[in-house]
Amino acid sequence: MTNNLLVFIPQGLHTKQSGFVFGKVIHDTHNNMKRMYIIGLRKVGSLESTKCTLDTIGCYTNSSNVTKEFLDRKHSDWIHITGRSSGNKARTEYHLTNIILNNVSVDLSTTRTIIVLYDQQALQETELFKSKAVSGDHFYELAKLIQSKKDELKVKTRFTRVKETLLTYHMLFYLYPVLLLSKVTEKLLLVLKYSSLGLHVHDWLENIKWMLVTVIRNKGFTLKTGNYAWAMIIDVALGIFVLRLLQYRIEDTLSSQLLLNNAEKVVETLKDLINWLMGVPAGLKLNHALNNTMGKFFMYHIQLWWTFLIFSKPLMDLAFKILLLFGKLGVTFQLSIAADLLSLVSFHTYCIYVYAARLYNIQLRGITALFRLFLGKKKNPLRERVDSCQYQTDQLFVGTLSFTILVFLMPTTWVYYTVFTLLRLISIGFGGLLTRLKFYLQVMPVYTLWQWLLRSYSICNTVDVRLHPICPEKPTTLSMTLVIAPWSHTWKKCVPDTITCHPSIEWRTILNNIMWGQLLYPL
Repeated sequence: MTNNLLVFIPQGLHTKQSGFVFGKVIHDTHNNMKRMYIIGLRKVGSLESTKCTLDTIGCYTNSSNVTKEFLDRKHSDWIHITGRSSGNKARTEYHLTNIILNNVSVDLSTTRTIIVLYDQQALQETELFKSKAVSGDHFYELAKLIQSKKDELKVKTRFTRVKETLLTYHMLFYLYPVLLLSKVTEKLLLVLKYSSLGLHVHDWLENIKWMLVTVIRNKGFTLKTGNYAWAMIIDVALGIFVLRLLQYRIEDTLSSQLLLNNAEKVVETLKDLINWLMGVPAGLKLNHALNNTMGKFFMYHIQLWWTFLIFSKPLMDLAFKILLLFGKLGVTFQLSIAADLLSLVSFHTYCIYVYAARLYNIQLRGITALFRLFLGKKKNPLRERVDSCQYQTDQLFVGTLSFTILVFLMPTTWVYYTVFTLLRLISIGFGGLLTRLKFYLQVMPVYTLWQWLLRSYSICNTVDVRLHPICPEKPTTLSMTLVIAPWSHTWKKCVPDTITCHPSIEWRTILNNIMWGQLLYPL
């Protein structure tokens, strides 16, 4: 025998005329409870003509229209609801009569019954409503039931059908070219992954493919797809504006020549920096032989890279014409191009940083390993621990000599490593800024902010349950409303599924890599 009964009734049921109610009845054996979800109402004579997968579980009658046909039981689970208005229709009192569950009549005096009046439109349109309980979340279960049957509940006009058809064919028109281009970029991903622009083109096609497929499946825009569509429109508009502004500033100057002019300034600055390091930087007296060798090696490397840029100028003119075409697709493409140009101009700086970091790391590990020699210990790589060890005289002599050489050469290596590590930090910091700016431009919450300011049902995520203004002694009547989600939660939930949020910066790892001479990778 059921001891608890929950009846969920739409708040607008009192505005409709008498008819049969349809929905779903769920028996919760664990809590000895039955839940009756009333989803909608059919008029008399429309039961066979309406295609609906939900069951007819009762009838609704108002005080002015009661016939014998409504009082006849049709199924094993049946409920008769009567509505009585008390002057104000918004404050309608509902009564339950003739409740039958599993062909057994239910006595309301012995059954704890609760009526919950819910906002059907809010549950149907919400996109952020999530279950906060492991199990037994009745409102989440009701929301999923309503959203799965929204095509059956909503009567679509001819204009709505035509609009959905035109939107579907319009999205299909763009989908097939995007699928073709996406397959091409996926095959070229092994090459494109080394370019920020190449990766962005691939990700951009994946994002558009996701948006088009989602719009076609839902026959309309959701929070995520609408937000991404508006962000893409603003991205293109900003890209055209920035491109026009750059063309106005640059005028007739070739882009490749402008790049070479800036690269030449970088080269001259680096040469002056290395010449300063080859002297007595900040009054430090460095090892002359090692300092002179490293300085000349880095100078040669810089000159070699500058020669390569000069000889590749004709190819750069063609490349910039192609890049301008991509730049018209949006400001995010221009940021990707800027990131690639930054890598191109600072490639020789990165190479010098790698040489200095490797040399510093080798010397530091050598000094650390040889220092254990004085303690009579050595590292055991198999067990990953430091064990005691007895060294011979010749081993101690060679180890002491090597330790002394590495210690006296370390200041020279450390100076070069420190300078070029700072340059590397500036480079990856600026690159990380471009990457995050590109991410925020892609998820620009224009559409979401508009919906949030209008207090749309689509951004509701919390249920607020209160006692109904007119509540009889039995059964208890509750009124349910959905609450707007906070802005931070709304924005996070509206990021497209194909866009991954950039990871947080691990400052401890970066500091550890700097101390031990490990390479620093882009943020």
